[in-house]
Amino acid sequence: MKGFARREFQLMLLRRMADFQPGLVEQAYTALDATHKQYMAAHNRWVSMLKSKRAPRGLELYEAVLGPADSKKSVPFGDLTMTAHTWRLPGLWPDLRWEVLIGDQGMALNGWLVRADDSPIPPLETFEPWGCVVGDIVFRFPDAQQADPQIPSQWRIDLGDRSLWFVYGLLQKC
Repeated sequence: MKGFARREFQLMLLRRMADFQPGLVEQAYTALDATHKQYMAAHNRWVSMLKSKRAPRGLELYEAVLGPADSKKSVPFGDLTMTAHTWRLPGLWPDLRWEVLIGDQGMALNGWLVRADDSPIPPLETFEPWGCVVGDIVFRFPDAQQADPQIPSQWRIDLGDRSLWFVYGLLQKC
């Protein structure tokens, strides 16, 4: 998609995060040398591409925007085997990757930020916004209860009396 690449993709991700962390989002788009108007434009363009009848779908859309995946691995999912495609997003989250789980015929089933294979999981003594991803919590706290809040791009994990909220897999609030 001409004019929409990894920088714009990161700007697009920030839009839903602004619902929880507007200050961090402002710092982030400034770090990407973007204005508020540019970050909102990236979000609007992404939504337009998702709704367009001419834009590619599923894996083809991610490859058009992000290029070929930096890595791919098979992921068992019940009786099926899916493929996790990951891309580096230089700039905001050097220790994270964008992962899309691809099913049959290139259908994208889930997309979110995950920890890079060569990046250590943080200690998680506190839960700071943007300090961890869903996979970090699941690894450190195997008894954690995951819940789909039925809100696109969001995920929740309950740890006893605490609820951790994630947007695109990245912790937003506890």
